[in-house]
Amino acid sequence: MAVVPTPPPSKHLAERWHRDGDVVTGLVISADTMREGADDVLEVVLHEAAHILNWIRGKPDTSRRGTYHNREYLAAAEEVGLEWPADLVANPNGRGYEPPIGDAARTRYADHIDALSTAIPHVLPHLTIPGASKKVRTPNRLILECGCSTPRKIQVARTTSELGTITCGLCGKDFATP
Repeated sequence: MAVVPTPPPSKHLAERWHRDGDVVTGLVISADTMREGADDVLEVVLHEAAHILNWIRGKPDTSRRGTYHNREYLAAAEEVGLEWPADLVANPNGRGYEPPIGDAARTRYADHIDALSTAIPHVLPHLTIPGASKKVRTPNRLILECGCSTPRKIQVARTTSELGTITCGLCGKDFATP
């Protein structure tokens, strides 16, 4: 049985590294992250490594109950190879630091990135459970076109369309279903 971080991964509280009183020693990399490629996988690993460093050091690295990264997180993130872009102004409240992988870390971990790039295409096909139902939500949207010579298209919710006509500012005609 795989152990996953709790509470949900959107929260970065130190408690996520505990489960039933035991320390969690695993790291979950989602299939969605793997689909984004080796750089993104490494970035997630380094992101979590920064949280673990602060957890071990007893330093809180989030605010707003685990929602935002603070300066303690940023310091640990930079220590493991993530970099706050020089041209990006920090939030005045010191919240919301989300540094990407830096060039130095990308160079340092180049062999690992290459290995991940080779392995990911072999692993991804096996991450879908055969026979599992995929919930596909049918969008409740309409595609409407205007009367321009090259019609512009918009997507709107049915309820929005039912409120009244939507008129094109270029041709003056109402958007309608094609």
